[in-house]
Amino acid sequence: MRRVTLRWNLSSLQGSKEISNILKIVESIEVLSHLSVTSDGVLQLAEIRLKEDKTLEDISEISWLQVVEVLEEEHDSVVVSLLCTHSFAKSAIELSNIQVYPPYGIDSVRGMEIRMSGLSDSVRRFVSILRVVLPPDKISVNSIRDSERNGWTDGLTEKQKEVISYAIGRGYFDPDSKIKLKDIAEGLGMARSTLGEHMKRAEYEIMKKVAEDLD
Repeated sequence: MRRVTLRWNLSSLQGSKEISNILKIVESIEVLSHLSVTSDGVLQLAEIRLKEDKTLEDISEISWLQVVEVLEEEHDSVVVSLLCTHSFAKSAIELSNIQVYPPYGIDSVRGMEIRMSGLSDSVRRFVSILRVVLPPDKISVNSIRDSERNGWTDGLTEKQKEVISYAIGRGYFDPDSKIKLKDIAEGLGMARSTLGEHMKRAEYEIMKKVAEDLD
């Protein structure tokens, strides 16, 4: 088994016509979870931050993206269900022995980072496809079997680490705490649905590490 982190710099993304078209419309798109997977593509729960004077209709004009439903709106972001039919997403679907882990996305400052894991041959095939479709600037590969125990932060994104750290600092996890999820969301300036997905994914990754150490 292999765990892989793929990273693209902003300059590389701007070199792709398809991706650069997105960056003209949004400040960022963050995929929080996969709602469903079909042969057509992936229905995603996504948080979108639009550039000034841009709308969700502009996103749906991109041939491989369709905003299906608006679920929540904040002053600077919107949470939607988003259908992605890009060849990249389809390739991930066709290779059944790998899993792509949300959250991931495109950012007009940081570029893009995607984490995945799976059988070595399947991961190798998927990465070879990516080298043709959109070559990553950095590929980090680790053997899951060789991973050190108690490295519970390894599977977390920087945003997940920030969320968990802040929640701990506010006493959210204390048994008698009166701090609610909405208090954490307000403190971080984040939509509650977005925070909820980050918390759920972070807790899942941490508990996986705990389960490994209990074996």
